[in-house]
Amino acid sequence: MKKKLKSAFVATVVCATFLSSSQAFAATILFTNPDTINSSFNRSGAADYAEKWATTANPNFANYGSNSDGGDCTNFVSQALYVGGSLPFNGTKGKNRFTEDWYYYGPHVPPATNPRTSSWTAAHQFRQHFAVVNDVGGKKAWRATRYTSQELVSNFQPIYDELFRGDVVQHVDSAGHTFHTQIVNGYGPGNDLKVAQHSTNSNVWNKDISLKSYATYGNWMVSVKIKK
Repeated sequence: MKKKLKSAFVATVVCATFLSSSQAFAATILFTNPDTINSSFNRSGAADYAEKWATTANPNFANYGSNSDGGDCTNFVSQALYVGGSLPFNGTKGKNRFTEDWYYYGPHVPPATNPRTSSWTAAHQFRQHFAVVNDVGGKKAWRATRYTSQELVSNFQPIYDELFRGDVVQHVDSAGHTFHTQIVNGYGPGNDLKVAQHSTNSNVWNKDISLKSYATYGNWMVSVKIKK
């Protein structure tokens, strides 16, 4: 239903400013790739995977949920994109270039025999791969957009209008470090978005979490749309 409604929504970008209804909203579009990029990505399949595995770990993948491992959030989202969304691996097996390589063949970073990349499991490196950090990155997604916490508290509507099930949201602190990754799995009352996540504590592994409740979780959010 939201997808149909969105077709009627007109977003005009002037100097990286969204105009939603009659209210201007300053959200910074970090980049936009050609509309054909990742066109075969199954956005709904990624969201369905996230819902299925939101509260438990898929035994086909390592679980990085302990504090010492930094949490399972990005590993979980990467799985959703790859298994549920059929998004192919990027780069070369055995290499671990954050902007070029994204894959999982096993639990350890290269040069392990069955390696996985840092961009698969780490929030900041995931952002470096699919989006940008300080304007530099792999830009493997279709588009990435930055929203400050103040902007989201003031007006959540633009990010609601932008994102669909299967799109990704990342949280960034005041130093610019990306510390958490979530995936949109639905739509909530009051034009809210529902997200699924893993983390360092399995007690907060869940789906249908209000994204509005995370508006001030960091200093800003970065939305990562794998395809248009």
